[in-house]
Amino acid sequence: MPTRPSLTTLFALLVSCFTFSQSARKTAPLPYDPLELATGPTVVPDTPQKRELMLNLLEHARQNNGMHAPGSPPLSMKVSFNSTGTSRYTGFGEIEETWMSGQTFRWSARLGDYSQLRIYHDGAAYDDKPRGPIPLRIQMVRQSVFWPVTGRFAPALIRMATANWEGSEVACMLISGGANDAAPTPGRRWEETEYCIDTKTGLLRTYSEAPGIYNVYDYSGTFQFHGRTLARRISIVEDGANVLQIHLESLVDAANSDPDQFVPTKKMLSHGPGDILVGPFRFPQFMPAPPGHSGVIEPVIVHAVLDKKGHVVEAEALQHSDSMLSDAALAIVERSNYAKGDGGRPVQREAFINVQFVPPQ
Repeated sequence: MPTRPSLTTLFALLVSCFTFSQSARKTAPLPYDPLELATGPTVVPDTPQKRELMLNLLEHARQNNGMHAPGSPPLSMKVSFNSTGTSRYTGFGEIEETWMSGQTFRWSARLGDYSQLRIYHDGAAYDDKPRGPIPLRIQMVRQSVFWPVTGRFAPALIRMATANWEGSEVACMLISGGANDAAPTPGRRWEETEYCIDTKTGLLRTYSEAPGIYNVYDYSGTFQFHGRTLARRISIVEDGANVLQIHLESLVDAANSDPDQFVPTKKMLSHGPGDILVGPFRFPQFMPAPPGHSGVIEPVIVHAVLDKKGHVVEAEALQHSDSMLSDAALAIVERSNYAKGDGGRPVQREAFINVQFVPPQ
């Protein structure tokens, strides 16, 4: 794993003076959330060496948490979780997975009255039941457990803020498209993904794909697996409400697994390949502001699942401070059809759609 920068080195990146960019149209600030840690000064690396320090910290977190990374050891894992909120499926759930490689693994899941067994064989997914889309909460659990740190960071814009989380200093990496404004303005922006990493241990403490949703990793009682340190408990909070409590129940080496269990049955083959889970990804959607909202752009991020045709399967708003705006944003997304994804492969995508209500000029 890459060498972690020292806390002193990271603090040295912070500068005492900041420049502020002016735009023709202002955007409403992020709503307050106690889990939003990047609220203070930020810094943009101005040398290759400083950028390398940030990339190394991100890469260490990716390798520690990326259970599906190429070259990872085979594993057998059991996860239990409790789900609440407005999602279609809620209640107690379980996921069990045996993973050999990116081409060969299997998992089963149940949540409420939903259940499914899936086998990946030669890069395609085959399901025991032709049940259609996989529930949003199951996709969220899998992403938070198996691959929370994703993306191509090398071409991205990276800004950094330092904060304190449960008595530890963390570096909050703010990731967005490389063409975005590189000014070190204070606090997080609507389009930024946030990874807050303990600079002493290199462990991911909080992860937020978009403002309004936060994954919190609890390392009080960890699993050690082939040099990785994994949180036994993960919480996912949306707009201040805890919608998922995830517990890592067991994790063992699966190198000696029976290869026959990774061969789909005739019934599975008869259903044809299922939609492969991919994501998350983000994009904006601009809409005219409703009457009474003027002066600033008002964003509402809608968290959604899109099927292989770009249709919205499930959706929930992540901001509710203005119920009229959140309801309008949700209705807009639910009525929309989006582009198909991933080059024609059958995929189910987890999307974060930044609905921006733009007032008239």
